[in-house]
Amino acid sequence: MRWSAIHQFVPSFARGDAIGNHVAFIKDHLRSQGCDSEIFVGTNNDETSAETIDLQNIDRYVRPGADTLFLYHVAQASPCAQVLLERTEPLALVFHNFTPPEVLLRWDPSVAFELLRAQDQLADLVERSSFAICDSNFNAQVLSQFGDIDSFVIPLPVDAPAGFESSSGPAPTVLFVGRVAPNKGIHDLITAIAVLKQRIPEVKLRIVGASTSDRYDQAIEGLIRNLALSEAITMTGWVDDEQLEREYGQASVFCTLSDHEGFGVPLVEAMARGIPLVSYATTAVGETVGEAGLVLASKTPTVVAGALERVLTDDLLAERLCASGRQRSSTFSSEKIATALNQTLLGHPSS
Repeated sequence: MRWSAIHQFVPSFARGDAIGNHVAFIKDHLRSQGCDSEIFVGTNNDETSAETIDLQNIDRYVRPGADTLFLYHVAQASPCAQVLLERTEPLALVFHNFTPPEVLLRWDPSVAFELLRAQDQLADLVERSSFAICDSNFNAQVLSQFGDIDSFVIPLPVDAPAGFESSSGPAPTVLFVGRVAPNKGIHDLITAIAVLKQRIPEVKLRIVGASTSDRYDQAIEGLIRNLALSEAITMTGWVDDEQLEREYGQASVFCTLSDHEGFGVPLVEAMARGIPLVSYATTAVGETVGEAGLVLASKTPTVVAGALERVLTDDLLAERLCASGRQRSSTFSSEKIATALNQTLLGHPSS
């Protein structure tokens, strides 16, 4: 017997971010397979309220005794956790991981303490759940520290955009896409650009993503001023999908020096668009990139600058990375991820 309904639970729902896109993909796929599926949220988002149901209204939509599975996306603390712990319906987790609290304690103590609360909730959720879906083997290993649970590794779906064209200008451009947060290593990237600029004076860095910490923003802005890089570095803040495609189109190389990634959607987005990739080998990064990019064991400024210089000056290397990146990104196509979801969710017994 298979599930007649699989409902997802998420702290909040926003289209355009990795988790929001994943939630929407799963809902659309489940419905296409004839499985009832709704999105329940702990906190409403005005922009997506028509697509979600408030957590407090759960009993209006869930039929008692139905073959229903609850699927909870774990990435932060949420009132969803306590509600689900008190319910009797079968529960499974989608574990996206979360930033280690100690990384954020210096910059935003309130967020760090919320992450500590999320860790406390996770141990109870693991004990309550039947199985888990993890974005990476790294995430599965982290989850195993919170208790014994059957984990299935299913990456996030990322498709190559139709008709994407690179339109990089005359200035070599390094691109970072992601949240402007301490764990993303943006300060390390800026320091590396200072070294690279001594070798390639015209190089530019574009940092594309929403800010998460005023204190960290101030530190980044101060670092840029102190290194006299104001003319070389642009921080765009949040951008819409159309602008994001333009940013990818103008990039000569993509670089991330993040200290913690549970998967790394922008890495796959860059590879899918044939943008050469330079990254720091930590957490799930090496697993996601494979051999399709330059994955560095060190992120000292000279090492990073040297890797970026190689990509920007060696056309054969850049072309090889472009080709291998496109091939690697096909591993994460929505078609392949949908097949894996079918096997794990629709093939997982309801009794």
